[in-house]
Amino acid sequence: MKKTILSIAVISVIGGTSAFALAGDDPSADLSEINQTTNETAEEKPASANDESERITPEQAVDAAKTIVDGQLDEVELDTENGQLVYEVELDYMDDDYDIKVDAYTGEVVKVDDDLLGTSVEQQVSISLEEAEEAALALFDGGKIDDRELEKKNGRYVYELEVEIFDEDGDVYIDAESGEVIHVESDIRGFMAESGHEQAAPEESGENQSSGEQISAQEAADIALNHVGEGYVDDIELERENGMLVYEVEVEYMDDDVDVYVDAFTGEVIYVDH
Repeated sequence: MKKTILSIAVISVIGGTSAFALAGDDPSADLSEINQTTNETAEEKPASANDESERITPEQAVDAAKTIVDGQLDEVELDTENGQLVYEVELDYMDDDYDIKVDAYTGEVVKVDDDLLGTSVEQQVSISLEEAEEAALALFDGGKIDDRELEKKNGRYVYELEVEIFDEDGDVYIDAESGEVIHVESDIRGFMAESGHEQAAPEESGENQSSGEQISAQEAADIALNHVGEGYVDDIELERENGMLVYEVEVEYMDDDVDVYVDAFTGEVIYVDH
């Protein structure tokens, strides 16, 4: 198993909380106006996205899925994942079922919700489980790992580690290639060690301000809803994640909540939490 020296980007929590009131915007502003605009944006998707001639075949989707786990095919069907057309390939591997989402146009494996620990993927990623656990626990004074999984989300492999500290549980997501701390759930963010608070805030370091002025809440909502594909915006907050200023946009979609984190300066979607 490959070992690397971790370079961990920690979350900067200012004043004991990561949520801030929107500068110049009320987080509980009139979302009906935002939703009217974002729904109009979502309807502008090009018709070519539905061109069947551009899709890969189900057989190609199965081949792509089997690069993750070489299991027995149970089922393959077209589905929609956050507004993206995908093949959902179900494989039986070592007495477990794996649902693998494959982009119906590019053939890229975009999501694997099932635990990939114990499969060949665990041997392929650069960061070992032990290194990921060390990175997660280094964020806290105390705490233990209750559960651990290796998944593929948004096109990259991540460790999802459930940390228990002072009778509170929350997930810490570690990039399995870089060792970066991608996200810490709010339930345990307040228990982060002081060493996890020392990274300079964006207004001090300029880390994610090089692109110019901060985008508006409306622009962040447009970006988030366009990424999901449909639904409506339920809430928007401005937070700090990994030393960056981001909008957390909560989108209601198919009776479920999707949290989309948008860089407050570049407009890049940096993380999606389902």
